[in-house]
Amino acid sequence: MIAAIGAVVHATHQRTELVRFYREKLGLGDPDHTKGEDFFRIGELRLGIEGADPRLRGPMPRISLSFVVDDVDRQVSHMKSLGVAFDVEPHAAGGARVAVCRDPDGNFVTLVSGPRLASDRPAPAHAPKKAAKAKARARKKG
Repeated sequence: MIAAIGAVVHATHQRTELVRFYREKLGLGDPDHTKGEDFFRIGELRLGIEGADPRLRGPMPRISLSFVVDDVDRQVSHMKSLGVAFDVEPHAAGGARVAVCRDPDGNFVTLVSGPRLASDRPAPAHAPKKAAKAKARARKKG
């Protein structure tokens, strides 16, 4: 069963440039880092920037969605019974179980489950300092 969207992920060959854009130009602040990925927390959603995984060949997709599921292995088994092929079979990664398939347009669909995810509630995005100070002043006036 799908529990939540865990993240929207840009899969790219320009990871450093994209992280700099979202961190500095868009003002999302410093991302959380995991092996090969950077995640910006924006409200209840995480925006991920990841480098190309060598197991995933071909052109980069336009988008990659990460779904939190109750049990990756059970979800993959169910999807395979419906004819879905997986680029990356279920495996352990950073305290979770992960698998990757593609949607009909070729976009990556990542399935993630694990005990660390149940309590991993995203924090609000880092507000640029000027915006945060302006909000604080507005609250004091109101």
